[in-house]
Amino acid sequence: MTQVVWDSPAFKAKLTESAQILAVNGTAYSADVLKDAIRAAKDAPLPIDLIVKTGDRFQVASIDFHNGLRYPHLERDASAAALLDDIWAARKQSLPSSAARP
Repeated sequence: MTQVVWDSPAFKAKLTESAQILAVNGTAYSADVLKDAIRAAKDAPLPIDLIVKTGDRFQVASIDFHNGLRYPHLERDASAAALLDDIWAARKQSLPSSAARP
């Protein structure tokens, strides 16, 4: 694991950043196996069971997470000024008219 966010399901399962995931629900770890487990947990009440190794210790951690896959994205706040639009407009004005964007 590269990061454990405070009060997250991994934090609540007492995982640390140095933990290495070895298996997910009894299957050898791969990114696809973990994604499949997260997808399946969305519609099931059972937690995701991880076998992890921290140093020379092994443990089974039950992760109670049922929100499915989540991908962060940015959304514009219509109530705030469009600062990036202003920056881009200034940049477009400073470009020579013959310059083309790739």
